[in-house]
Amino acid sequence: MQFRNGLQLKPSKSIDAGWPQFFEAAIADVYGIRSASPDLVIDVGANIGAFTCLAAHTHHTAQIYAFEPQANIIRVLNDNIALNGLTNVQVEQAPVTKDARIVQFSTQSTDGGSGIYLLEQGTISSIQSVTLDNIPFQSFSSVFFKLDCEGAEGELIEWIVEHRTILPRQVQVACEYHPWCPLPVGKAMELLQGLGFVAEQSCEYGEVYLFATTSA
Repeated sequence: MQFRNGLQLKPSKSIDAGWPQFFEAAIADVYGIRSASPDLVIDVGANIGAFTCLAAHTHHTAQIYAFEPQANIIRVLNDNIALNGLTNVQVEQAPVTKDARIVQFSTQSTDGGSGIYLLEQGTISSIQSVTLDNIPFQSFSSVFFKLDCEGAEGELIEWIVEHRTILPRQVQVACEYHPWCPLPVGKAMELLQGLGFVAEQSCEYGEVYLFATTSA
């Protein structure tokens, strides 16, 4: 599929069945990357790359880090990056946690449904996670965190709060907030607000999102 701005994306399955993989991130732009101006973008839960490719296509001089655990989805992600000729994306095949622990990872479906907090169904495997500690935040002036990681968003917000002093002055967080996340969305907002973030909760297309920003 090719969009009016020239961006091209292919889903991991048919267009009709794969519509959710790129509608909210690339068409509706629920995360708001088009109106942002970061020079660093962190995409945790990149899936097939709808957000990653939109971010890299919109912000040509920004550095994009995309994290996606599933090998079959990574292949489509890399195909979409190549399809758009994007050279400012670094991809890592791993789940992201706040402490780089070995996690039990559940693959719920073949189109990207997976996570470390919903283990009742799906295929379970032990995977080494990574943290964001090795990203050179000091080299950038503005960072945009997009989190869609099936319940792990809570601990990544905790990581952001704990590492605020090493992050760029301007920080923007946009995440889909899942009801099974161990850290309630209200508590996540309190943690961010305690560091001077302006945080709000929103419902978009039937899903809960948390948006936070600060320049302090």
